[in-house]
Amino acid sequence: MQKTKLHQLSQDNLNRPTIGIALSGGSSRAITEVGVLEVFKEHKIPIDYMIGCSSGALVAVAYANNKLDYFKKFMHSISLQKLVGMWSLTSKKGGIFEFGKGEEVLKKLSDGLTFQNSYPKLGFTAADVNTGELVTVSWGEIITAVKASTAVPGLFPPIVLGGKLLVDGGLVNIVPTLPVREMGADIVIGVNVSGARFIYEKKLPYWRLYRMVTKYTGLSYFTRKQMTLMKKILDLVKNPEAKRKNPGIIKILTKALDHSMEISDRWTDADMACDLMITPKVRQWRKTELNSDNLQVIYKEGRRAALEAVPKIVNLIKSHQKQKQWIPLEIDKNPKIKK
Repeated sequence: MQKTKLHQLSQDNLNRPTIGIALSGGSSRAITEVGVLEVFKEHKIPIDYMIGCSSGALVAVAYANNKLDYFKKFMHSISLQKLVGMWSLTSKKGGIFEFGKGEEVLKKLSDGLTFQNSYPKLGFTAADVNTGELVTVSWGEIITAVKASTAVPGLFPPIVLGGKLLVDGGLVNIVPTLPVREMGADIVIGVNVSGARFIYEKKLPYWRLYRMVTKYTGLSYFTRKQMTLMKKILDLVKNPEAKRKNPGIIKILTKALDHSMEISDRWTDADMACDLMITPKVRQWRKTELNSDNLQVIYKEGRRAALEAVPKIVNLIKSHQKQKQWIPLEIDKNPKIKK
């Protein structure tokens, strides 16, 4: 069955531009993205590439494995207390919690799904906490990749993958539009339910305090010097086990905040460049405001924003079809809101 889907995809690509979706992180706001993707399905907008960041990674898995309904029901039934209650304390360095019972939900979402057989082609962004590099994970086990993308620095331990120490991709960029373009999409659509560029914004009080302290004491400089020296020593020793040891939680947070300062200083609008950015109006709800009433409202807002975007997507496809001799794609040009 999967081979048939992939075969159909390769044939379709000869007749139309490919479309890629970047799903942002946003904790409980992820249910907004479920509404967006439901509308895309209803109006036959094909998606060839999908990259999720943090909670957006969970939505991407649900979409690719036809589990959007399951994920939506789970989100509507959850509360902050229930969510935290699913986690368990970890014995690993670098974090406080493990997924615990939450891993059962992740297993149900990803059951049978692999990077090789997925449609659309999947990827999840994570950040190398040692270098600040944004990494698109599109290899290995789906569950491991999602854990890496959702490993909020200090909250969950980093995931060792591909020789890198990976944490939440929102550390570098919360809407992974550029990775979608790099994956091969002709048209890139971003969905931003976070309202931020990355998880440690300047507006956060502890971020500002940390920036002020490191700036006037020079601690940030010495931290980076020590990290560079340690890396050289490890490379010389060539001890894989030493490389795989997680730093303590304080070091993880220090590195994450250091990278946030560097990223903030060099940030440009091009870091979120895409053909269309869908930004549902959900910023007024905190990411941790989990209750059925709020979640229903922000879910519907995702549908509203997607319906508004459908005609724009049609125009984008037409524009690309004029540039190349693709066969026109049938999409509902006059979407109506379902009551």
